[in-house]
Amino acid sequence: MKNKITCLLAGAALFGATANAEIALADGLSASGYIDINAADNNVGDRTFQSTEFEIGLNFAPAESAWSATAELSYAINPTATNAGTTDETSLETVAVTYQHSDALSVTFGRIYTYQGLESHDAPDNNFISYAGAGGVDLYSADFADGLSVDYSVGDIALGVWTDVISGSSYEYYAAYTGIENLTLAVAIADNDDANDSETTNFMATYELGDFTIMAENVDSEDFTGANAGLNLDVTSITVAYAMGDTTLAVRAVDGEYGASGATTDYDKISVSAFHALSDNVAVGVEYSDEELGDLAAGERDGFAVELLYVF
Repeated sequence: MKNKITCLLAGAALFGATANAEIALADGLSASGYIDINAADNNVGDRTFQSTEFEIGLNFAPAESAWSATAELSYAINPTATNAGTTDETSLETVAVTYQHSDALSVTFGRIYTYQGLESHDAPDNNFISYAGAGGVDLYSADFADGLSVDYSVGDIALGVWTDVISGSSYEYYAAYTGIENLTLAVAIADNDDANDSETTNFMATYELGDFTIMAENVDSEDFTGANAGLNLDVTSITVAYAMGDTTLAVRAVDGEYGASGATTDYDKISVSAFHALSDNVAVGVEYSDEELGDLAAGERDGFAVELLYVF
């Protein structure tokens, strides 16, 4: 299962409830998943159409047992260039066993998702087709990793800690507070005892106001080790989503700096999206994004994307 504490920060994504629905297969055994198909066109000459991802997960939770398990398999198709072929990738995401010691305390062993981020790894849980980072990638310095986490949640407080256990060189810490009505505040810190002593601090806030959801986060990474390896960044992203029946509209503004070798580069991005539910399981979406990384024309990118999602 995805990290339980992180789920407290789920925003107003169209499939926020449906995507977490499960199909009962037998006593204590259920399945869930989705199919994500999208197409994108931008001003740097990339036009792609792809069956982006098929994901299926199995959840084992026997009645009257403190033990449960989750295994998720993802099959992704990623174009390498316009009509020039694809790179297919099959990967395991969450593969973990959880011991629920009490209503408040649990321990999870295995491959676990990061505490970082308001933008989910799973497409149906997001308000946009692209991520907030440059080139459409996410801002976070981690995603899935093998290790052990201890999660504690009681009242308005949630706490979590993860480590890779064997080498003990990587840690993540998490804390969230929900004591103010409709507001969730959280922080995730990743600390890696690697050659660069890399570190990430991620502040997150979600506020629900009627049909509006406002989400804000700041990601500050030193010796960034994620999708943009070798870069540092300090980026703030703010999203306003409006749910009106079967349609969700969202606007995202991103501002900050990317850096390499002591130099910093300004980064700005504006995204507008609309998702419409065609049924309880199917939605279509469209997004326009305009981003600028530095003052050079090579860092400017704008374009449209469309997406079809089927969740089960």
